[in-house]
Amino acid sequence: MSKKFKIVLFVISLVCLGFFRENFFVSLNGVMYNKYFNPPTYDTHVIRPAFRFLNFFSYYTLYTAKWFITPLFACLFWFVQKKFLWFLFHEKKTTLWLSVLYLSLFLLAGISFCTGWLIGHLNDGYRFSRIFMGLIESPAPCIILIPLTYFYKNYKTEI
Repeated sequence: MSKKFKIVLFVISLVCLGFFRENFFVSLNGVMYNKYFNPPTYDTHVIRPAFRFLNFFSYYTLYTAKWFITPLFACLFWFVQKKFLWFLFHEKKTTLWLSVLYLSLFLLAGISFCTGWLIGHLNDGYRFSRIFMGLIESPAPCIILIPLTYFYKNYKTEI
């Protein structure tokens, strides 16, 4: 398999993981909305057929599951991006920076959520934590690190 083909496969896997994650959480949130507000005659959110199994769970089970599913998707994104960066550069330093970036964003998400809770503005804290978790659950860290690593390699060779 050529290097270009493998790069395309990594990009496709990141895109598919992102679409799957988005569809899963949209369906999960739709099911939770329908259960919480209990619409009288019809479900207000259309749930994709692949995720209709979520209807069998209670609202509180789904709510609790979100706290475990979110880090699971973060770990999946981290793993795929780590393999991709290793494939591109074969440097532990780059994959280490990816891990540092992930841990930093995860820590910022936790700090913003806890700060919002402590000062009595839980919705604002949650909003900021979702921004940081959204970055973790996307190809953004890889998009940032690829050009930075190329620039670093070029800068390092010029000295």
